[in-house]
Amino acid sequence: MDRLRYILFIALTFSCQQIIFAQKNNSVSELNAADKKINESVYLSTNANSFLTGETLLYKIFCIDKSANTASIFSKIAYVQLIDNTKKAVFTHKLFLDKATGNGDFFIPTTLETGSYKLIGYTNWMLNKTAPEYFSVDIYIVNPYKENPSSSTVSYNAVTSEKVSNSAISFDLKNKSYNSRDLIELGIKSNSDEFSKGNYTLSVRKTDGYLAQNKVVFSNANSDQSNEITTDQFVLPELRGEIITGKISSANGDVKSKKVALSIVGKNSELKIAKTDDQGKFLFILEKENPNSNIIVQVLDNGKEDYVIEIDKQKTADLSNLTFPAVQFNSDFKQNITDRLISTQVENAYYDVKKDSLINPAVGVPFYGATSEEFKLDDYTRFPNIEETITEITKGVYYRKNNNEYSIHVFDYDENYESALPAMIVVDGLIIENLNELFAFSPKAIYKINVVRGLYYYGSKSFNGIVAFTTKNGDYDTKLKGKFIIRPEILRPQVKKNYFTPDYASNKNARIPDYRHQLLWQPNVDLSKADSNIKFYASDVSGKYEVTLEGFSATGKPVFIKDFIEIKEQTSN
Repeated sequence: MDRLRYILFIALTFSCQQIIFAQKNNSVSELNAADKKINESVYLSTNANSFLTGETLLYKIFCIDKSANTASIFSKIAYVQLIDNTKKAVFTHKLFLDKATGNGDFFIPTTLETGSYKLIGYTNWMLNKTAPEYFSVDIYIVNPYKENPSSSTVSYNAVTSEKVSNSAISFDLKNKSYNSRDLIELGIKSNSDEFSKGNYTLSVRKTDGYLAQNKVVFSNANSDQSNEITTDQFVLPELRGEIITGKISSANGDVKSKKVALSIVGKNSELKIAKTDDQGKFLFILEKENPNSNIIVQVLDNGKEDYVIEIDKQKTADLSNLTFPAVQFNSDFKQNITDRLISTQVENAYYDVKKDSLINPAVGVPFYGATSEEFKLDDYTRFPNIEETITEITKGVYYRKNNNEYSIHVFDYDENYESALPAMIVVDGLIIENLNELFAFSPKAIYKINVVRGLYYYGSKSFNGIVAFTTKNGDYDTKLKGKFIIRPEILRPQVKKNYFTPDYASNKNARIPDYRHQLLWQPNVDLSKADSNIKFYASDVSGKYEVTLEGFSATGKPVFIKDFIEIKEQTSN
């Protein structure tokens, strides 16, 4: 990474924060100068451009720094939306980027109408332009359950398929013709480290071809144009991770320097504490990928009942310039739709045995670190209430009860010293200030208790130690109610998946029909290994299949190669 460019971007980020949170009069020309250095863009690769309802749209997003002609190192979050012809979003996905790429999928429901759609991709940084800037792909969807396209609204267009190759990188197919359920071996050859260390996606899909396939070329889709940055409703670039902003308000007007906490409650919990500015605005940055939607935001200061919390809405792309081309079918589209519809129905009927597997994010070290003293309650005698559990099991922790109000305290390393600061009490990532509900909670549901001694600074708040409870199911739910504690609906990152592929090496799946039109979708192809052969199986659906590899070399050169294989129709004896 170019250190000078990185420093410039860090400085720019702090400058942008001042624009929003302190209303400094920063120079717009400086922002535009920085943009010329960064010049971030994205590219979307999809498994197809045309779909039936009941099929799955698969995509990969590449984040590109056009100035350096390499993968972008700046934004850590990207967004993908499917837009219908009324310019409404069918879905919005948030993706954490790994090595400047991310991938996702969308099962196309029968509620969608037949017609043209747009798949668009962007980062927050790209939204700060005076003219719309995002990448878009034409997507055509046919819903055979609602209506058949009439000839008056359809233009016919024959689809032709040609072999596409590249001298620097190419396929090595041992055969071009296969029988049903044959093992297919695909090699990918490259003549230099530049291409073997690139980032690619691989798709093998039947060329039904009932819609004209208009593949967007990256160089054409990202032509340079005069497009300045504006500070009007400036959106912070997500340099370190997911950004969530909001503000608090109060009838007394005292909103400065108040403590606000964001908790992602669950087994893989997350906790952040922020301090408001003089306008009551706050900001959280979530560096780790966490798809959990159980989020609670609360005011921690005294008199919190007087405050109201609002979470800012995510800024969306300006869709005013989007246009939707007419759906184009070839002359055989009716038969192709029938064949694909049958295949889709069969595949969906066997969904339970052909599920994709979720890749859960790694459970990280908790916010209080790995130096806490841990007490797993099953290692001790189980006690019937929280009072006895704390007294008998948790060393260095004690509770008090005054005027029917509970409190928990942590001894300092020097037990003769007692700080006036309160301890931080956390359950499944949620800070608990009213402990009466915790003491009414059954300890049978608690898996472990972690204790941190001594003065502890977290975010903008200080504590005298931490007592962190973890339940067995990660499902603690506070009974606290009010406008000072909210459960906002915040768009969560997409969960990564390993996409299903059958294994016919044994007879395990021999009796299960295989009507796949998508034989393989591998969003992250690693060509750096000496043996980069990829193996997968043919399905029971005969016909011509398109094999495509798409992505970018290590130096940012666009790569798109295509070849074809055939699966022969089964003949009865």
